[in-house]
Amino acid sequence: MSVFPRLLPVLTLGLAVSSASATQLVELKVLDEGYLMVHFRDGEVTHRDDATGPCAYRGACNDSNSDTVIRYEPELDLATADAAASWTLQSSDDARYGSSGQPVSAVYRKSKLNGMAQQGWDSQANDFHYEYTMEHYLYLRLPEALEEGKSYSLAIASGTGTDVTQEAFTFDPFHNRSEAIHINLAGYSTLEGVKAADLYQWMGSGGPRDYTAFEGNDVYLYNVETGQHQRVGEVTFWKDEAAEMSGYHMVRSPVWNVDFTGFNQPGTYRLAVEGVGCSEDFTIEPTAFEAPYTVSVRGFYYMRIGQADVGLVPVPRQPLYIPGESPADTKVYLTTMQPYHPDWDSFSSGDVWDRPEDWDAYRQDGDPTNPNAWGGHSDALDWDRHLGHVSIIYDLLLPYVLTGGALNDDDLGIAESGNGIPDLLDEARNEVDFWLRLRDGDGYSHGLTNPTGSNVFYQAGATPIAAWANAANAAMLADCFRLAGLSDLQAQYRAAAEEAYHYADQLPDPMLDTLQNVGEADLRGRDFKQLAAAYLYNVTGETAYENVVQAESRATSDTAELAHVGAFNQIWATAGYLQTPQPVHYPDLQAHMRAAVVYQAQQKEVAYSQSRPSRRATDNTTGYFHTIQFVHRTLVAHAVTTDSDQRAAFLDALTLEADWGLGRNPLNLIQMTTATTSLADKRSVTDAYTSGRDDGTPGMHPGHTPYMNTDDWAPAMIMGRPSWMTSKAYPSFDQWPRAEGYFPTRYVWSHTEFTPQQTMRGKMALYGYLYGLEKQNAPAAAPEVTAVEIIDGQPAATLQTEPDHAYQLQSSTDLQTWQPVGAAITGTGSAQQLPLPLQGSGPTFWRVLEQ
Repeated sequence: MSVFPRLLPVLTLGLAVSSASATQLVELKVLDEGYLMVHFRDGEVTHRDDATGPCAYRGACNDSNSDTVIRYEPELDLATADAAASWTLQSSDDARYGSSGQPVSAVYRKSKLNGMAQQGWDSQANDFHYEYTMEHYLYLRLPEALEEGKSYSLAIASGTGTDVTQEAFTFDPFHNRSEAIHINLAGYSTLEGVKAADLYQWMGSGGPRDYTAFEGNDVYLYNVETGQHQRVGEVTFWKDEAAEMSGYHMVRSPVWNVDFTGFNQPGTYRLAVEGVGCSEDFTIEPTAFEAPYTVSVRGFYYMRIGQADVGLVPVPRQPLYIPGESPADTKVYLTTMQPYHPDWDSFSSGDVWDRPEDWDAYRQDGDPTNPNAWGGHSDALDWDRHLGHVSIIYDLLLPYVLTGGALNDDDLGIAESGNGIPDLLDEARNEVDFWLRLRDGDGYSHGLTNPTGSNVFYQAGATPIAAWANAANAAMLADCFRLAGLSDLQAQYRAAAEEAYHYADQLPDPMLDTLQNVGEADLRGRDFKQLAAAYLYNVTGETAYENVVQAESRATSDTAELAHVGAFNQIWATAGYLQTPQPVHYPDLQAHMRAAVVYQAQQKEVAYSQSRPSRRATDNTTGYFHTIQFVHRTLVAHAVTTDSDQRAAFLDALTLEADWGLGRNPLNLIQMTTATTSLADKRSVTDAYTSGRDDGTPGMHPGHTPYMNTDDWAPAMIMGRPSWMTSKAYPSFDQWPRAEGYFPTRYVWSHTEFTPQQTMRGKMALYGYLYGLEKQNAPAAAPEVTAVEIIDGQPAATLQTEPDHAYQLQSSTDLQTWQPVGAAITGTGSAQQLPLPLQGSGPTFWRVLEQ
């Protein structure tokens, strides 16, 4: 590959623009033995990230000098590049090609925008001015199949404008990375279950690659460390191309599977397919989901508002918007306006939370303010926080509940790491505390608006729904603190939950049938009440709460629907009652709940993973935003079923859904930002409409998943019109796979925006649960035994223990059957003596396991 040509800087309209001598050949890849793929770039856009510009640390801010457009000119001559005569394949050891070579048989292409820069305001267009760059992928059909071990050289006509006219390669399926092989880039777990990889490629104007002739070809795992390989399967046909996910054609290709199920040996590998090539390197390890889980938790951390800089990299989003502090003129006025006010449908327009000035007329008498209205998690790159956000609490906590507190990591890289509280609970607690601070007298507010240009926010009036939500928030958190053994915090949030619960319950109209959307899910007042009651029963044992769970539950049969978008949602409450530590006074209800969640998981999630080309399991009713990953029924079903076959099927469905978002998709892309994390070296989302711009750390804030929407939402301006980008694609974008529709832009909010309650919370629950299963499945570690001696005729072992870790002594007479001896001991951080009692007259063996 050639080096970059010398860049010649040119300044245009306040935008830094550099030009180079020719379109850049980024890479030549073997797609398979019958096709080559050539990637060209006509330019790229870089973004200032030195924390010195006028928009440093800010989000939606225009600085016409913050972007640099680098152009490689002349651009690729598309007419010449599309001609087969422009490409000649030669070989020194494959006589079919020889030194004179053969022209390729056909050329197919897809082209798309690969960079976008925002300039100053264009008054004539009434919009910002944007510059963009393009990239091109060309697929060359070969007249003869490549032979393994042979060397080739591709000659490219200079008329294409390329900076490289000759590129050599050797066909070696164990070393040629093929874009046709789709894997989980984050790695595979040693848990039993499916190890999925797919084989397909949409070639733009060439349509889908046909891999029918490859069926039965061997699939290998190549050990990167040893250089050894072993056969693990074969190419099998899966599904024809079909619409899925609310009618989207996600892959636009038939799909073949190249799975390696049953291989669980830890190591670093690449998947190789006979006649095709290999994947990127990946790991198989006992905690493969730890990294996605960590990135997701950090994603929520970087959605916080009001989080001070504590020295972590990158810095949190700015400004803090703490009343009277940062900025100093930040102020939050209390209002009477809320969604059930008679003027709600007429006092404003559009998204009313984005129009704070319209709320000013509804200030409460005396203009009271709330100096404690800070914190919580932002809505995309906005600053409003309305009640629809509370579902993030439930999905942060759901995997903790379902795994019995296995997610106890306290070192994920958030401000509270190391404080003795699991970071997952700290993150949920931040949101719970925010809502508890939005009090209005005895009532509970429905949220905060975006700020005005003068840093003024408006707090919505109190509503019964907000009170029920606060009760649910605090109750679920209290139960998690119970699981964590943090009794003081359990008591604190139990009290907060009961206060909100009893306040709502005594209201003249508790709004039990009023619906609240929480991001692709809807809860009625009675659903919030049941949710609060389920977890309050867990922490109090008071049967009055259990009675409410029973009275409100929809689980009246073994097939009952527990969640329906636009109507109700009892998934989180059901999970709480199914996991209760208290006596169950309604065994029939619990049995119906268990059977119903299993049935609904099979019908509405697992069945999709067995029929869709993508093998995704996500709920079809939330499929408009295709990067959403909602498999809540299956999460709960896997946790509560006692049927081993069901459990295996549920785990496969969960794993397949997780794999998709972690790279097993048409773009071979992790569908979230990963800068500054352990996944940063994997192909991931680079640009999104989110925080982390110009903050001194390259890249955006991690853990954020854009919508990747391509429909126009606000077409008056380019930022609301994704068709401005898709119109530049070739072939016509309506022919593209929906899952290839990602464009790296920081400015088109209608494409790369997101909200934590939509695209982030589902994968948080999914990755958290899978990581929790890995932790549950991990073998208990043996403590260090520093001495074994006889003391007063009694054997004793000296253990080096860790503080607050539990250790269980076990004994055996045959090394086969082990029995616990006495109660578990709690470590002190120092050496502890443990008596070793003898069993009978024969030999006795002992072991100590950490619990």
